[in-house]
Amino acid sequence: MRLRNNKRYRPILCAAWLGIILLIVSGKSAIAEDVDALAAKLRHSNPEVRLYAVEALGKIRDSEALGELIGVIEDQTEDWTIKVRVVKLLGEIKNPRATGVLVKVLDDPSFTNNCAALKWNAAVALGNFKGHAKVIDALVDALEDRTLYVREAAIQSLGEIGNPDVAPYLIPMLNDESFAIRISAVRALGKIGAAEAIPHLKKLLSSDGDGYIKDEAARALKSLSARTSR
Repeated sequence: MRLRNNKRYRPILCAAWLGIILLIVSGKSAIAEDVDALAAKLRHSNPEVRLYAVEALGKIRDSEALGELIGVIEDQTEDWTIKVRVVKLLGEIKNPRATGVLVKVLDDPSFTNNCAALKWNAAVALGNFKGHAKVIDALVDALEDRTLYVREAAIQSLGEIGNPDVAPYLIPMLNDESFAIRISAVRALGKIGAAEAIPHLKKLLSSDGDGYIKDEAARALKSLSARTSR
């Protein structure tokens, strides 16, 4: 028996739907109240209270909560450790609205007082955003950052994004004196699938003195060969 075709059950169904609608509306109101309350806690003098508010806003993830989180990064008086947590959350939430402030953290030294920890976390977070030209541009620029682990994170994120157009910027990294940079570049080139990287990886395979890098180069070449043969 189908309930919607039985008149006896229509009042029950109507009441059920009304209950669901009221629950949704009240839920949205509760979230709005939560965001307002948490936003107030972001201005608390105790950094632990502010961090609690940041974590809670990261779980809500609606537009208002996202705006509050972005505001934390833009607050020049906020502690860098709390900003680092916000940057990580924005990378996890993956809302494209966050790309602007993450790019600013990465490429504007005056915005972050050139805090390497913030820049590294921003570079990692940006690897979660594909299809955004400004993100790729910022990561390419970060390949020249003075801090090694920021450069390393930028390479890794470019690999995660997977745009083959960045290959010309990654290939020179294969000759870097840093093991971390070379290995990251090998892995990234293997992921993005750029055929132009093949001769450079072959050269690395025969010339690099590190066996681990040679192993990674062999894996990257195998991946690239499989892609180009399709």
